[in-house]
Amino acid sequence: MSGGLLTELRRRRDERPDAAALWTATSTGGHLATWAQLHDTACAVAAGTAALPPGAPVLVIVDNTPDSVAALIGLTGAGVDVLPVEQGSSALTDLLAPARNPGVRTVVGPARAVRAAPAGVDFLSYERCRAHPVGAAGSPAHRAGEVLQLTSGSAGEPKIVRHSSANVWRGGHTYRHLLGLTPADVVVAAVPLAHSFGLVGALTAAVVSGAELRTTRRFQPGRVADALVADGTVLFGTPLVYRLLTPVLRNRATPARLRAAVSSGGPLPAELGHQARAVLGVPVRQFYGSTETGLISYQPDPGDEPDTSVGVPAPGVRLRLTRADPDDPAGTGHLSVRTPTLFHGYLGASGPVSTPDGFYDTGDLARVDDAGRLHLLGRKDTFVNVGGRKVNPTRVARVLDEHPGVREVFVFGATDADGEQRVHAAVVLGPGTGPAELAAHCRARGLAPYEVPHELHPLARLPRTAMGKVDRQAVIATVTTVPIGSEA
Repeated sequence: MSGGLLTELRRRRDERPDAAALWTATSTGGHLATWAQLHDTACAVAAGTAALPPGAPVLVIVDNTPDSVAALIGLTGAGVDVLPVEQGSSALTDLLAPARNPGVRTVVGPARAVRAAPAGVDFLSYERCRAHPVGAAGSPAHRAGEVLQLTSGSAGEPKIVRHSSANVWRGGHTYRHLLGLTPADVVVAAVPLAHSFGLVGALTAAVVSGAELRTTRRFQPGRVADALVADGTVLFGTPLVYRLLTPVLRNRATPARLRAAVSSGGPLPAELGHQARAVLGVPVRQFYGSTETGLISYQPDPGDEPDTSVGVPAPGVRLRLTRADPDDPAGTGHLSVRTPTLFHGYLGASGPVSTPDGFYDTGDLARVDDAGRLHLLGRKDTFVNVGGRKVNPTRVARVLDEHPGVREVFVFGATDADGEQRVHAAVVLGPGTGPAELAAHCRARGLAPYEVPHELHPLARLPRTAMGKVDRQAVIATVTTVPIGSEA
């Protein structure tokens, strides 16, 4: 990235060439790159881009290894538009299909991922994309490449978001500032580096601060726990990561050097936050943002008291609440934001992405309390219309999740044959918990009769996206193939 990560890597190389930059744990050991090695490899990639088709975005399979990170930074630094995709992503097939291809003509990835590419698409291993450098290694590009990011797709088909490389660089500096990262830190990233939270919050923040980054090629709680207990100082995870990591850490020593734990990608249940804090020794701080906007808000420090908010606005962020529906509770509204890292638009789409004064509609319903903290109440487009009365599925899910027999829950609306919407709940239950008990629990917690789920769907697990969010479309597809539980 001209003036961005490639320049930052050069600074890190000049300051501490032999210091560890990135360590990736694998089943056979791991991959280590020093700052000098990461810089030189990225420059070799940047120098070899002359052989690529001009103007076409390059899809990079990011498997969290130093080779994949060097490919990502080197290509973008040379002015190439890069679309990072997680290893094993089911979106890969769609992205390369002729009918859906966003213009990708080259895929860069690990040699083990080589397969018959569709017509017109070439596959280059990480090694081959730097094997025949052309021009001066590390020479700056006249144009900084864009970073194209897939949205989560948790509520529908993923879209491709266009971000400038400056947005990624700027976002990394924001995380560095908020977490106080320095070269003495060891950042443990239990998230895919291809996704916005991992790319900007963990990888870019580590590069601009000089902190060492440790990750895994595939998420395995034991390896993440090992890195934390050894000398991790900052942890990046999603609510699902903390749910899976907490029981593993109960059998380990409390991480002695850990000073900050960050959660993003969805709401962190209060009980899970309490359990995670008990084994980590530090509170888990929620950071809220989106692929389109970058970071919106953060919890400076939850302290000892439970904090149900997603914190205060991040530096440079402005919030706006618009009460567009008279049925909305007082003090709430549609949340629009103006951020320093707002995207440029969706790939292949035209038209403005924000209002004339720069605000973007997040689609979330929210409120701001007297202390200036932001509280998310749900997404307006997921509300269920039951006989003309609106039901917030987020609130219903929160009530169900408070029952000790509910391990996981996802609440959604579905239209019946008669055209009426009903409240449905997909649940993962513990032994002995049944529909009647959950219905009674909902009524005891104050839900109105029309808010109590009409249908319960017991599942062995909830399908999730790579970032740990419940995959709404997959849930709906799944429950249509399993017997519906008794009506609550």
